[in-house]
This record gives sequence, structure tokens and C-alpha cells, in this order.
Amino acid sequence: MHVQKEALSACKLHFRNLQAGHFLCAWFPMSKVEPCPLTSKILRCELLSGALPDVAEDTVSPTRARTMKDYENQITDLKKENFNLKLRIYFLEERMQQKFDGPTEEIYKINIELKVEIESLKRDLQEREKLLIKASKAVESLAQGGDAEMQRVKEEAQKKMQEMEEILTSRINLLEKDLKAAQGDVEKAVAMTEKEKALRIAAEQKLASIMNAPAKDDDMITGAEKDRLIEQLNLSLKSKEAIIQHLEEEKAQSGSYDENLSAEKIRELTNALRHEKDSEIEAIRMELTNERNSFEKKIQSLQEELQERENELAVEKKNGLKRDKTIQGLTVALKAKEKENEELGSEIEDLNASLAKAREATHKAHMQKFKGAADYQALLMEKETLLAELRSENLTKNAENHKLQRRIKRTDQELKDLNLEREKMEKELDEAQLQKSRSDKTINDLRNQLEKLHGEMTEKEQALEHHYNILLSESNQKLQSQELVIKQLTDNVSQKDLLLQENKEAEYEKLILALRKEQNIYSTLVKTFKESDSINSLQMELNNIFMLRKQLEEAVLDNRNLQKILEDQIKDIKTRQACTKLVFLQFAVMEKKCLRVEKGGKRLLCKVLLYIEKNN
Repeated sequence: MHVQKEALSACKLHFRNLQAGHFLCAWFPMSKVEPCPLTSKILRCELLSGALPDVAEDTVSPTRARTMKDYENQITDLKKENFNLKLRIYFLEERMQQKFDGPTEEIYKINIELKVEIESLKRDLQEREKLLIKASKAVESLAQGGDAEMQRVKEEAQKKMQEMEEILTSRINLLEKDLKAAQGDVEKAVAMTEKEKALRIAAEQKLASIMNAPAKDDDMITGAEKDRLIEQLNLSLKSKEAIIQHLEEEKAQSGSYDENLSAEKIRELTNALRHEKDSEIEAIRMELTNERNSFEKKIQSLQEELQERENELAVEKKNGLKRDKTIQGLTVALKAKEKENEELGSEIEDLNASLAKAREATHKAHMQKFKGAADYQALLMEKETLLAELRSENLTKNAENHKLQRRIKRTDQELKDLNLEREKMEKELDEAQLQKSRSDKTINDLRNQLEKLHGEMTEKEQALEHHYNILLSESNQKLQSQELVIKQLTDNVSQKDLLLQENKEAEYEKLILALRKEQNIYSTLVKTFKESDSINSLQMELNNIFMLRKQLEEAVLDNRNLQKILEDQIKDIKTRQACTKLVFLQFAVMEKKCLRVEKGGKRLLCKVLLYIEKNN
């Protein structure tokens, strides 16, 4: 029904297309619009069958003019039908796709599963081949394992030493950068003081020129020049104030920075030492636990192998019992065949005796043939019949004899085959018993080895734990001693920092006082220029300025000397810290070497065990 409906809808669509084509041909005779041949055939079939096509009520005859509304209605109808047909095609394709996708997905799944199984089997084969190669190379690598392990330990120790040296050099570089920055600040301050010195020298030269000039020129000094000198002094006074403020800020920053730097360095060093020690202890613990787990897994695998061997022995015992039963059955069958052979021999003897009797009867008949003709004829007939019977019986007996001989040969062959099979079974039984004895021996050896390994493992674990506790206590003691040394060094550094800070503060206070004095002098100079033109007082003030300038230069030199002393002390502290760090690193390297040697012994023991298991 569904197919018929689809065919009917397709026919209607073709008829409407045909109708549209005929209308176009009717109204546009010059156009090349032709109806589809398929639609014309369908229309012809409908007309022959007597069924008229479904024409809409709003369709008009070709004799009447068609309006735009008619064309629009026809176009909308065609669009609707086209949309419905597209939907139907889409659903049909979806249905066909669903029907088609079912078995292919299962085939793809099966193919993928088979490929996965093949890859897993290949991987298992490769892993087993690798294990065989490792087992074959285990004995060769035993001799070379110790040297390689020592070389690896040395390389790791050298790498760690290089890393620590790089860390220390980076810290030293940071401190040197800080010192260079401080030196740059000091040099800036010195440059500013030199600028002030140049300004003072220029002012002195001007004052000297003013003092050396004649008296009449003194009256000619204009107020503009005085104003210019006052401006210069004000500018120098402002620069002095800026220098004082900069030095005070530098003092506060350097004090806080030195305190923070020393405390942070000490904290970083102590935290780094503790973190390294904790990480090494944790790594040793993890290695011990991993080795213990690996040994437990090996013991479990050996126990499973023992269980498998015992199961195989039980199966061999069952097979031996079955073979014994089959041998017993074969011996019984052999005895029965021998009895049959004896019976056949007795039958043959009976047949031979009957043949002898028949011959004797014929001989007697020959002896009595001349006694009477009638009797002879009757007897002859009887004898002929008897002879015929005997011949037939002889033939049957001969046939039976041949059959019996064939049966005897066959039974002899079967007997030989049974004897061969019995010998083979006996050999297999002997081999199975030998294999059983060997497997029992190997099982006993493996049990003894397991017990020995358990004992050695417990002894090794106890020794390792004891050695680990000793190393831990020694390392803790050394760490405490190192912490005490670091505390002493930090106390010394803090004391020296306090002394340096006090000296710096004193020097900074001196500089600030000197600069303030200069500031006061400049202010007094300005006042004197403004109030009176007393050159003698100005000369005295300039002399005081020169004295203060010399004091400032001496203070700057003292500050530089103190900085050099501070740098030397920092270098000494760095060298001491590096020495203590190297000692601690050497101790850690020695501990790691001891642990690696013990690990190498354990690995050698594991390799030997694996080699023994593979050989077995």
C-alpha cells in the first residue's frame, strides 16, 4: 500500500508538470518547452485506463488568459509537492542507511576486536622475547654491573655538585649586583658633590675677582650681578637639600635591605638544607618500599610456579594410573588371544585326525573290493559319496585352516604391536617417574632457595634499617652541627651588620650635618648679600665652606673604605658557607654511594634469582 501511494503521488506530480508544460506550449508556441516523456507515458496510461487526472478546481482552460495569481498558486503548489518529495526521499534514505548500518557496524566491531587481540598477542610475544634476551644477558651483565653503577653514582654526584656550584654562583652574582648598585649610588652622590665643588669654585673665583678689583669698581657693582649670585646660591642650596634627602632615603633603604638580605639568606640556606635532606630521606624510603614490594611479588610468583608444578605432577600421576590400566587391559586381551590361538590349534589337530581316519577307511575299502561285485558296487557308491563328502569336508576344513592361519598371523601381529606398545608405555612411565623425581627435586631446591631468600631478605632489611637509622642519626647530628655553625655565622654577620649600620648611620649623620651646615652657610651668604655687602664675612663663610667640603670628601672616602671592608666580609662569609655546603654535599654523596652499592647488591641478587627461575 505504501508503494502504491508513492507511485500515485509521483504520477500526480508528473501530470501537473505535464499540465504546466502543455499550458506553456499552448500560450508560448515558439518556446521549446516540451513535456517530459515519462509524464506523457503516465498520462497516456491514465487515459487508457479511463482514470482522469486530478485537476484542481482553480485550474483554467488554455482558452482563457491566466493571471499572475494563477501562476503564483501553481508555483506554491509545486513548491509544496517538491518539499514533500524531498522529505520522503530524506526519510527513505535514512531508513536505508539504518538498514545498511546494522551489520557493518558489527563487522567493524569484530574486526577491531580481532585487530586488538592480534596486537596484544604480538605485544605479549615481544615482551616474552625481551624477557628471554634479558635472562640470557643477565650473567654477562653481572660482572659489568658494579662498575657501571659506581660510574653512574659518580656522574650523579658531579652533576649535583655542578648544580650547587651554579646556585652559589648565581647567589654571589646577585650580591655583587647589589654591591654594584650601592657603589653606583655612592658614585652618584660623589658626582653631585663634585658638581657642588665646581659651583663653589666658580663662586670663589667670582668673589676673588670682586675682592681684587679696585675700590672704584666696588661702587660700580650693579644690583643685577648681586641678584645673579643670589640665584646661584639658591640653586646650590636646593641641590644640597636634594642630596640630603637622597642620602637619607638611601640610608633607610640600605639598612632595611641589609637586614632583610641577611635574614632571608639564612632562612633560604636552612630551608634548602632541610628540604634536600628530607627529599633524600623520602627517596630512600620509597626505594626501600619499592624493593620490598618487588621481592614480595617475586616470592608470590615463585609460590605460584610451585603450585603449577604440583598441579602438573598430579596430572602426571593421573595419566600414569590411566596408562597402568590400559596396560592391564592389553595384557588381558593378549591372554584371550593366546587362548583363542590354542583352541584353533586343537581344532586343526582334530581335522588332521579326521583326515587320517578317512584315509584309513579308503584303504580298507580297497582291501575289501574283491569280496563281491554287488557289495562292491554298493560299497563303491557309498565310498564315492563318502569320498565326495570327505572332499567337501576337506575343502571346508582347508578353507577354515587358511582362515585360522590368517587369524593366527593377525593375532601374532596384534600381539607384537601390543608388546611394542607395552614397551613404549613402560618407557614413558619410566620417563614420567624420572621427570617426577626431578620435579620433586627442583621443588625442594626452590623451597630451600625461597627459605634462604626469605632469611637473607630479612637480614638485609634489618641491616639496611640499622644502617639507615645510623646514617639518619649521623646526618641529623651533622645537620644540627651545621645549623649551629650557620647560627654562629649569622650571629657574626648580624653583629657585623649592626656595626656597619651604626658606622653608616654615623657617617650619614655627619654628612647630613655637614650639608646642613653648608645650607646654613649658603642661607647666611644670601642674607649677607641681601642685607650688606661685607666681603670679609663672605670670605670667612667661604673658608668654612672649604673646610666642610674637605670633611665631606673625607667622609665619602671613609664610606668607600667601609664598603670595601663589608664586601670582603661578605666574601669570607660566602666562602665559609660554600665550604660547609661542600662538606654537607660530600657527606650526602657518600650516603648515596653506600645506598646505591646496597641497591646494586639487591639488583644482582634479583637478577640471579630470575636467571635461576628461567633455567628451571
